[in-house]
Amino acid sequence: MEYISAKEFQLHNTCVTLGKFDGIHLGHRRLLAELADKKKNGWKSVVFTFDFHPGMLLAGKEQQVIYTREEKQAILAKLGVDVLVAYPFSKETAAIPAEDFISEILVGQLDMRWIAVGKDNRFGHNRRGDATMLSQYAAQYEYGVSAVDKVRLDGDIVSSTRIREELLDGKIEQVNRLLGAPYHVRGSVEHGRRIGHTIGVPTLNLIPPAEKLLPPRGVYATKTWIDGREYLGMTNIGVRPTVGEQEVPWVETNLFDYDQECYGAEVCTDFYHYLRAEQRFANVEQLKQQLMQDREAILHYFASV
Repeated sequence: MEYISAKEFQLHNTCVTLGKFDGIHLGHRRLLAELADKKKNGWKSVVFTFDFHPGMLLAGKEQQVIYTREEKQAILAKLGVDVLVAYPFSKETAAIPAEDFISEILVGQLDMRWIAVGKDNRFGHNRRGDATMLSQYAAQYEYGVSAVDKVRLDGDIVSSTRIREELLDGKIEQVNRLLGAPYHVRGSVEHGRRIGHTIGVPTLNLIPPAEKLLPPRGVYATKTWIDGREYLGMTNIGVRPTVGEQEVPWVETNLFDYDQECYGAEVCTDFYHYLRAEQRFANVEQLKQQLMQDREAILHYFASV
C-alpha cells in the first residue's frame, strides 16, 4: 500500500473514502467495503485522512488514538486499500473552504471518480462540507457519491468515542465486536530486564507510543502474531510494581508455546479478554504462583470460546 503524507501529490482514477479512521471499526469497514467494490472499475482505492487527529489541533491538546499511524497502515493494507493519504493538518488546512477542498484536492489531486462518506461526515472550513455538497458538485466534476448510514450495534451507533469508553473500562470483547476485529498493539520487541526468564515466564516486551490508547493495567488473554504464525499467551499492561516499578506502562506478553529470542522483530498482539487488574505482590514467588494461575485461566478461556 502506498502511503502519502504531503500536501503536494498527484493520483489518477481513484475511488475515495474520507474520514478520521481512528479505530477502523464496523462503520469504517462498511465504507471500505464500498471502496473494494468500486475497485472493480479499475480505479485505485484511497483512504483520505489527516496526519494528526483533527481533535489534537482544534482542542489544543493531544488526543490518544485507538490505532497508531503504523497500526492503521497495516490494517488498511490488509483490507486491500491501495493508497492512504495522511494529509498534513494545520490551521491553514482547517481554513480550506469546503468547495476548494472538493475542487482542488479531491478532484484536482486525487482525480476522484467516486467517493463514499458517512452521512454525518463534515469537512472544510467551519465544517460546511458534507455528503449533500459533494452530491451538488458531482455532475460538474463527473464523480459519483455514496452517502452511507451509521452502523448500529445493540441499538447504539458504532463510533470511535464509544470504543474508547469501552476500552478504558476493559470491555475487550465488546471493543472487538465494535471494531469487527481484535484490538491490538503492534511494535518491535524491546529488551527488558529479563526477570521473566529467571522465574520461568519470559516475555516479549512492547513499549507503545504515548498517543496509543491502552486498556486498564492488568492481565489479558491474547494471541500474538510472529512471522505469520499465531501464539496463545497472557499479556500484562502495566509498570511491574513487584519487580521494580517503571514510569510508563509496557505491554509484556508470555507466549505459551514459543521459546525463541525475537528482539527487534515486528509483532502484533491481539487482545481477547481482561482477566484481572495489575497487582503488587510481596515477593517474586507469589508473582510466579499467580502467573501460573493466570495461564490456566487463559487456557480455559480460549478453550471455551
